[in-house]
Amino acid sequence: MFKIIGSLSLIAGFRFFGLFVVMPTLGLYALSLGTTNTALIGFAISSYAISQIIFQIPFGVLGDKYSKRNIIALGLVIFAIGSLICAFANSIEMVILGRIVQGAGAIGSVVSAKITDLIKEEKRGSAMAFMGISIFISFILAMLIGPSFGIRFGLDKLFLLTAILSLLTIIPLYVLVPKAPHLEYTINRDKKNYIKVLKNKNIMLLNISVLLQKFLMTFAFSIIPIILVHHLGLDKNEIWKVFAISALFGIIALAPSMIIAEKFKRPKGVLLFAIALFAIAYLLIGFGDSKQMLILYSIGVVMFFCAFCMHEPILQNLASKYPKMQEKSLSLGIFTTFGYIGSFFGGVIGGILLKKAYFLDVSVIIAVVMVLWFILLLFLENPKFTENLYIKLNSNINVKQINAISGVIESYVNKSENLLVIKFNNKEISKEDLEKQIKQIV
Repeated sequence: MFKIIGSLSLIAGFRFFGLFVVMPTLGLYALSLGTTNTALIGFAISSYAISQIIFQIPFGVLGDKYSKRNIIALGLVIFAIGSLICAFANSIEMVILGRIVQGAGAIGSVVSAKITDLIKEEKRGSAMAFMGISIFISFILAMLIGPSFGIRFGLDKLFLLTAILSLLTIIPLYVLVPKAPHLEYTINRDKKNYIKVLKNKNIMLLNISVLLQKFLMTFAFSIIPIILVHHLGLDKNEIWKVFAISALFGIIALAPSMIIAEKFKRPKGVLLFAIALFAIAYLLIGFGDSKQMLILYSIGVVMFFCAFCMHEPILQNLASKYPKMQEKSLSLGIFTTFGYIGSFFGGVIGGILLKKAYFLDVSVIIAVVMVLWFILLLFLENPKFTENLYIKLNSNINVKQINAISGVIESYVNKSENLLVIKFNNKEISKEDLEKQIKQIV
């Protein structure tokens, strides 16, 4: 199992590394290309999200219809091409084009769906959390490597690095990741299932949450480096120190948050605490936007990183827990799309407001939005305690009768292993009672 999770997490991590690593210095890179339009700079940072929004669900559909490995490989090649366009760009417009091509390799939901296909339900939460942590680690490494490497060798070399890494990850994809088993659902997917996903309260609360979280991330990257250098007088070669300290505190914050979320089954509490940190962080960043307040501003940046690092793996994990098995690919595709919508508007709005508004006023507005988000998330239910029962298929099993048993949530057939997988709520029915009732039916 570790080989599968590790390989897919490596693929997801390298891809997100390629997106994140340029963010801390992309604004400064755009300035070096001759543009002074901060709105255009913000658009360059978040433009990859446009094609992610457009192609995320189509890639998920292709992944369901064809080999997920081939679709993931296609996405990695497209991402590498976009990175090369950025590496050889001589204008901000070429950078924007390259970022849009990068985003067209929208494989996030396909990778998540691949894990869903290969990992049993009992271990899938840990697998999704592991992938979330790998994305988080790629984020931390990007924050450390991006500012120092990009300033020293040039951002074009960073884009070359991401292109190489993207192509190299195709090797473990085919060498280490097996083909997915053939799954057959006992409840057919139709238009009503699509509507059901969109109407699911918990799933939509997560969609709104990932939109706001990614908005805050790209908004922050649009303004933090430029304010540090041009408002607070920090030398651009010193930016990496602020991000390094922030990354260190983010790592420290990760462990207790994951323990509380997974071991003590309190993911909602961790998300709420992180939202409060987001609000405080932005207020500190707003009040710290003056030359005498570099330390206060830096504390705000550190708190922002802690909040983001607590949020990211837990939010990714929860997104895989609420939808039913036959709805997961669709649900994860919608979830990822919402995230990229937030990413796009965060960069664009950040660039516009940095030029036209006093940032303290902006930070207060964001803090108010965080309060509303906090209230909204109070209505999120902690995931139900579920288990799976695995039964060898035979002609005597009446699946409809099994699905009608009180406490059974769903069932699906693993054709490759000739198994009927029954998911049930262990608060409503015990495994022993379920087995007894199934024996009576058979």
